[in-house]
Amino acid sequence: MTSATHRTPSPTRSIKLRAEHNRPAGDNSEMNHNLALRLGTAAVGLPIVVGLAYLGGWPFAIAAGIVIFLAALEFQHGWLIPSMPLRDAQQFIPTAFACGSIAMFAIRGESIVWMGVALAALLAAVGYSHTNRFGPRRPFKIMSWCVAYLGVLGASLVLLRDLPWGRDWLFIVLLSTFATDTGAYAVGRAIGRRKLAPKISPKKTQEGAVGGLIAGVAAVLLLNEAFDTVASTAKMLPLALLVPVVGQAGDLFESWMKRRMGVKDASGLLPGHGGFMDRLDSILFVMPVAYVYIRLVVL
Repeated sequence: MTSATHRTPSPTRSIKLRAEHNRPAGDNSEMNHNLALRLGTAAVGLPIVVGLAYLGGWPFAIAAGIVIFLAALEFQHGWLIPSMPLRDAQQFIPTAFACGSIAMFAIRGESIVWMGVALAALLAAVGYSHTNRFGPRRPFKIMSWCVAYLGVLGASLVLLRDLPWGRDWLFIVLLSTFATDTGAYAVGRAIGRRKLAPKISPKKTQEGAVGGLIAGVAAVLLLNEAFDTVASTAKMLPLALLVPVVGQAGDLFESWMKRRMGVKDASGLLPGHGGFMDRLDSILFVMPVAYVYIRLVVL
């Protein structure tokens, strides 16, 4: 009699086991698909971004306004109707249009940004009041934060580009922000052990944050030399420290928002990359800081 512990597998079970062994891994297939989408979107979008940043002026301002408009739709959609398709966010177009207009017309000067601050304050006054005279208060709260976060902070993209030597400043800040993200990711993947903010972003590590800090500081200082700007290394050092710190704070803030919204990505408008908010996370924090520092300290 054959022992139960040495029972010969039935032909049907053997075939099933072989089929499972030979089945392509779904995770790998999905990862390859996402990677292809990311590369395809980057191949199309990156030259456009670089070209518009190089041109500056109204072409860049209009493009920035469109991006902020779409991100503002994602913001309100995520906070108010995350379970609905993005196309149902048409009701949020007026606020999104206001955000995009603030960013675009910032090319005329800082006064439009202060108008955005006033609009955000007005919406907040209604949203945080103790009356429902104007309707439910939550939408007004979300609209006020949308204008402040995307309209006011987003306007710094145009303000920075419009400074003297703005093209150089914009490229330095953008590339340094990307270097921070890349350094944090690479170091975190290689040696990351201790969680940075597990309740907000479980994959981020303290080692990765240090790696991002080092990469960001080095990028600002090296790019400043490469672009041969009017600023000395000593004058750029505080900004070099600020960029990676503020950038990673912006990344965490975006992660916190998406967790509160209950969504993985802001939208699917950028295949493989999520939405425009997902691409602006660090930039929306870094650009205002860089603009104020360069305008008040460097120039």
